[in-house]
Amino acid sequence: MHSKSNSDEEIVNIRRRQTRARESRAKLIEAATGEFAARGFDGASTRQIAELAGLKHALLIYHFGSKRALWEAVMEKVVGRFLESFARRQEEDVNCDDVRRLKGLFAEFIRLAATYPELHRLMSHEAWEGGERIEWIMRQLLAHDNIPFVALIESVQAQGRFVKGDPYHLYYTFLGAAARIFMLGGEIELVTGRSPFEAEYVEQHVQICEELFFR
Repeated sequence: MHSKSNSDEEIVNIRRRQTRARESRAKLIEAATGEFAARGFDGASTRQIAELAGLKHALLIYHFGSKRALWEAVMEKVVGRFLESFARRQEEDVNCDDVRRLKGLFAEFIRLAATYPELHRLMSHEAWEGGERIEWIMRQLLAHDNIPFVALIESVQAQGRFVKGDPYHLYYTFLGAAARIFMLGGEIELVTGRSPFEAEYVEQHVQICEELFFR
């Protein structure tokens, strides 16, 4: 009985340590997401991230080993969240025509951009600087991207239902129109008295972007 009791206690302790480890990683990733989004990779400090997470710096190193590994974990989580949402949307719209599917993806992107504006800040830092990290994102996270934005744009253009122009150019123009407004939230609220993150504002933005691109 004594041996079994010790074994049960050891299992409980292992599970507690595993739970604490998951919680610590989650706190570090959350704090790092804000820091990398605000300051970029080079400007962010792992010591500041640990402090914001309420944890010791040594624990950050224990869980991730390096600043780069922590940044990769952040990108995997943030980009993965978007890709999962798009995959679900595509499943829901699988029997719809291409116009409906593209409108659905555009609307999904805008709503996600309002909910998780940090992705666009993170991507903007890397896209602006260029180099190995943006290449890593494209290779590791977006290489198998199954969001058929460009193919759908071409299809809807062929039906005369989408603005004319190079599909890739239009895709990136849409990304800017869709997401930039949320990156300027403070300025917009100061000028207009409205937050772009309000649900009504977001839905108005969905409608405006649809009218800009679709015919």
